[in-house]
Amino acid sequence: MDGKRRDLAPLRAMRAAIAHRGPDDEGEIERDGGGLGFRRLSILDLQNGHQPMLSENGEAAIVFNGEIYNHPQLKTELEALGEKYKTRTDTETILRLYLREGPDCVKKLRGMFAFAIWDFKKRRLVIARDHIGIKPLYYSFRDGCLYFSSELRSLLKAGLPEDFDPEGLRDYLEYNFVRAPKTIIAGITKLPAAHMLVINLDDGRMPEPQRYFSLSISDGADQPRDEKEAIEKLDSLLNESVRAHLLSDVPVGAFLSGGVDSSLVTALMCRHHNGKVKTFSIGFSGGRAGLDESKWAQIAAKYLGTEHNELVLPCDVLGKIPALMCALDEPLGDSAILPTYLLSQYAAKQVKVALSGEGADELFAGYNRYKAAYASYLAQRGGKTVSSAARRLFAALAKDKFYRAAPYDTQEQWVEASRHTSREIALSFMSADFAAKAGENLLFWRPFMEDGEGFNSALLADFRTVMSDCLLMKVDKATMAASIESRVPLLTPELAQFAFNMEPGLKLRRFKSKWLLRKLAEKYLPHELVWRKKHGFWAPWEEWLQSGPAEVFDALSGSEMAACGGMDWKKFGESMRTLKNGGRTVDNGLMFRIAVLVLWRRSLSVRH
Repeated sequence: MDGKRRDLAPLRAMRAAIAHRGPDDEGEIERDGGGLGFRRLSILDLQNGHQPMLSENGEAAIVFNGEIYNHPQLKTELEALGEKYKTRTDTETILRLYLREGPDCVKKLRGMFAFAIWDFKKRRLVIARDHIGIKPLYYSFRDGCLYFSSELRSLLKAGLPEDFDPEGLRDYLEYNFVRAPKTIIAGITKLPAAHMLVINLDDGRMPEPQRYFSLSISDGADQPRDEKEAIEKLDSLLNESVRAHLLSDVPVGAFLSGGVDSSLVTALMCRHHNGKVKTFSIGFSGGRAGLDESKWAQIAAKYLGTEHNELVLPCDVLGKIPALMCALDEPLGDSAILPTYLLSQYAAKQVKVALSGEGADELFAGYNRYKAAYASYLAQRGGKTVSSAARRLFAALAKDKFYRAAPYDTQEQWVEASRHTSREIALSFMSADFAAKAGENLLFWRPFMEDGEGFNSALLADFRTVMSDCLLMKVDKATMAASIESRVPLLTPELAQFAFNMEPGLKLRRFKSKWLLRKLAEKYLPHELVWRKKHGFWAPWEEWLQSGPAEVFDALSGSEMAACGGMDWKKFGESMRTLKNGGRTVDNGLMFRIAVLVLWRRSLSVRH
């Protein structure tokens, strides 16, 4: 940004670090003291989509990761205005739209994206992340130079410091992940969903992220309250989305767990896809029978007539986690990331794109914790008598942390109740200097989320934090590590807007979760699959942790962790030994998160 000529070796190291995200092509350009680099996973116009892509007049260049599903419509509109396309790619659509409308072009895009446009003529850089946060984007500004990438590890390959961020570290220990705009590493920022940066390259300063899209929230004010009418609208929105998500010049399949969400997406995919749909699921052999859902995936596949493929893993699959830690871009305390990665590797042998049912739980109240939010909503709108009865109910159910914290007046209250570990315990495992700094800005995430109150605001709080910074991050990193693109047709701005203005009783009826979605699914799926009890996708991490994994203890005894500040590694080691010896006073979940952090930290020097 200061105009000085730069050594592009760091750019090439960053590009090499994300080769898995784009094994089909690579490129770079150098200009005005800086450079853009790219790795491509070819999905559309396989021969002509080279990036970075330059505009015809040479005024601007773009690098773009993702898919723009309304690209065909936008291309038609732009051609009617006189634009002459050189490729069939959505990359070209974004660039041409930008040259006509500037940074506001992002408001017309529908899809998943992280892109950067370098405008040579106007001396500015525009960086944007999609409306929902499906695609990640990290950046760092140091010594007059801006670095950005789709992965955190890529930035570290540029030689940036690897010190932990106190607030990011605390967030990870408490919540399982780090909420935007923080990351686990100091000085590296995660661009929040629905935000962009418009950077004046002559200014020499970094601006604050700008929000370009907001979801409105209500508890049913602007949406149909009639169940039949609401089902028809959801049916239309979801069919339209699934159809658009099939845009591809390469084979497209589906991840099919056997749950109602992925089964419904697959059912609609079968309606709109040319040819037999290939589906992929995972099963577990031996151990606890409750872990394996493959039976339901087989039932769905047979009913829908898909070409089904099943990967069977041993129940002790987490024993492989140290060897595969290099596939984890940033630490996440979600044990499902390993089986997701292995399933992605398996599917990548046959398809290059896979649709999934991610997002339904946050949009349509699929988790048990939302029953507490619903009870709170009913109590707050039911008058003194109902409110008094509800408070007695909350007290009776106080063993559940979400009922214990009810009723909910603000999103902050809901987020606080969502902690996996208390702040006091989390801070006790941090070094004294980090613990002191970690409490300085507890609400760093708040400015980047829409305001709201009521039942749907609790779901939106999860949508803008857990969904975008944990669940979608897990899916993106696990699939792209296997060089396959995951698409999430439930997560469009239109579906989100519909869901966050829906009357709560259409989401939870008689405390049955995802009521409206299940009623729609009855049209396409067998009854027993639609109404079966929810089963999460996870791996049996407790057994692995309680075995006292040697790799964790080896890492703790090495000089690298001793030199890594921020944590009380001695206390963690003692707690792990207590756990291995059968102690029951240890927070198992916290121990798993720290163990993942230890292995992730050690792996930074391994990948590429």
